[in-house]
Amino acid sequence: MEPRWKMLLRAGLLVGALSGSAHAATFGNYVFDLPAGWTQAKQGSGLVLTLPPKSAGDRATIRLTAGAVLTGSLEAWFAAQVAAFNKGAAVQSQSATQADTDENGLPVLATVVVVKAGSGSEWRLFAATKAGNRAEMLVFSASSLESFTAHQGELTGFTDRLNFANVKAPATAGTTKAATPSVSTPAPVVKASSSLPALAAPNVAQLVRAGLNPQKQPFPDEFRCYLSYNGSDYSKPAFALQMLPNGRYRAPGGEGTYKMVQSSSSSLNYVRWQGGPLAGTDDAFLLFDSTYGQTLQLDGVTDEDRRLYCHQRGSAENHALVEFRRKDPQVGKYPCRSLDGKNTDLGTLELLAGRVYRYGGGTGKYAVNIMGKQGDSFSGVDFVGGPLDEEYSTYSEDELGEREFNRILRKMRCSLVAKPIVEPKFGTAKAPAPPAGSGGIEGAYSQTVQNFYPNASLNHYFYIFNKNGYVFTGDPETSLADADCSKTRPNGLPLCEVYSIKNGLITIGNDKPEKWERTATSYKLDGEELNKVTPLGNLKLAGDYQAISTFTAVVGSGGGVFYNNLTFRKDGTFSRESSGGVSITTTTDGTAFGETTGGVSSSSQRKNSGKYTLSGNTLTLTYNDGRVEKQFAYWPNTNNGKPDLEWLYVGGRNYFLDDGK
Repeated sequence: MEPRWKMLLRAGLLVGALSGSAHAATFGNYVFDLPAGWTQAKQGSGLVLTLPPKSAGDRATIRLTAGAVLTGSLEAWFAAQVAAFNKGAAVQSQSATQADTDENGLPVLATVVVVKAGSGSEWRLFAATKAGNRAEMLVFSASSLESFTAHQGELTGFTDRLNFANVKAPATAGTTKAATPSVSTPAPVVKASSSLPALAAPNVAQLVRAGLNPQKQPFPDEFRCYLSYNGSDYSKPAFALQMLPNGRYRAPGGEGTYKMVQSSSSSLNYVRWQGGPLAGTDDAFLLFDSTYGQTLQLDGVTDEDRRLYCHQRGSAENHALVEFRRKDPQVGKYPCRSLDGKNTDLGTLELLAGRVYRYGGGTGKYAVNIMGKQGDSFSGVDFVGGPLDEEYSTYSEDELGEREFNRILRKMRCSLVAKPIVEPKFGTAKAPAPPAGSGGIEGAYSQTVQNFYPNASLNHYFYIFNKNGYVFTGDPETSLADADCSKTRPNGLPLCEVYSIKNGLITIGNDKPEKWERTATSYKLDGEELNKVTPLGNLKLAGDYQAISTFTAVVGSGGGVFYNNLTFRKDGTFSRESSGGVSITTTTDGTAFGETTGGVSSSSQRKNSGKYTLSGNTLTLTYNDGRVEKQFAYWPNTNNGKPDLEWLYVGGRNYFLDDGK
């Protein structure tokens, strides 16, 4: 998804392209591109940019305010600024203030105010953020709703390249357009050049066995910190941070202390810095990934309040580097197809060395935002010069090696398949033996639960028991063999959890004891039957299976629905089609009953095909483009011990056979 900052400025309206050449400019803390045809003029303490009119009587401006050093909250400052700007005007309506964060973790506030102007109305969009200890705000004013709508593309193109800095970037020679201003990487409070003494890697399995909860307490380990900014350099971290025993930490610049704080309104856990170089900065979020390890999310540490993601060295940092690599466009030829469902050939996008691209007989350059997209599965790509000048695209690479540019010119995707980047599934150490008194059961079982809120769904919970006292409780990725309880995860923790049965109760890991009963053919967990998961053998399938997933908008009204169709043929071939869309309407009070303020809608469709094999509990899909995908397959229902082929659970989705009725 795109940053909330840009979604707010789009106001749910259709976006056009920003055209024409531009030149780099600065005002106060702003660095921006001034498009051709725009004019600028100092007005009081602010700068007013006037956009070329679309028609007679059309007027649209963007005012960059001088900003201020905050002495209170951003919300209070924003409300006062909006009120002062509209003082003396006849306010006809004002939307509720929307609050969120952008891709760099900066807070964002926005509201739309409509005031009387002559015989008509003037529409004003106010948007503010906090950068460091400063508040910054811009105001977009349009002479009518039609003008407000018509200039959305230009507004979006402008804000896409708006940054906060105190430097001006030089123009790039040899192009018709000045280079997009490059914002200098904010310097952390602690200096990257300062080295830390070596710290031995902990045995995390022993620490957890001794009582350390990794969701609530940092491991005594080194964390490598990567800065969130609009750029593509992930070659090295900004600095390293060491979490030490007994509530101490070490960073370049010295040692200090910290204490753990749990949020009163959620299950989030924070690190509150006390003495030392990080004292006085914001609390850090402690995030734990059960596969890769811990990450600390630091705010308020840099001079411009940019976010830092500090990954536990080893598997957590390696995983982050793989994610960066998958978001970094690679040299190659990317065939392009239309997104209108017709899959029309639209030529080839070729990436060359030095961030140069070639398309449609012309060449240009492109810039990539990887580091500012650390919370997303994709990067942002801006094309500069050439046939795709001023176009924006997302780029990503999936686990099967498909590299993709999506929604170029809002009508096409360009993709190719390469050798995938494979991350290790397991750690190098063996899992320690479970404690005495645990174990006693062996076999693979599942429990199916029907949920109705927030959307109707069927969920399957798997329990693959090992007699020695371990149980695997996740979804197997490819087969039951994934539940090898002798292995550890990449983060060093055991792949499985310890279980014990005593006095008719079963305790799994740190969960509360639940009722456990033996039946004639299986077991009951908390009163619900467990179904035995058995190998399916070498089956041949026939028919069209469909999986449907939906979601409901949290704010406003609407939602999305997505369809995944798998068609199997007895000759061993298959075809796959994914389609769906999102339609969300935003309102003044955040409910379906409020006044509509905007909205967003999108749809997509993808098709592919190949050959399949089904063996044991593994469905193998070999696509015609060379990708190979293995997924765990399971039939929840059986008839006389044989699979009921009208219901298939594969790859985490429930597929039902479409019998045409």
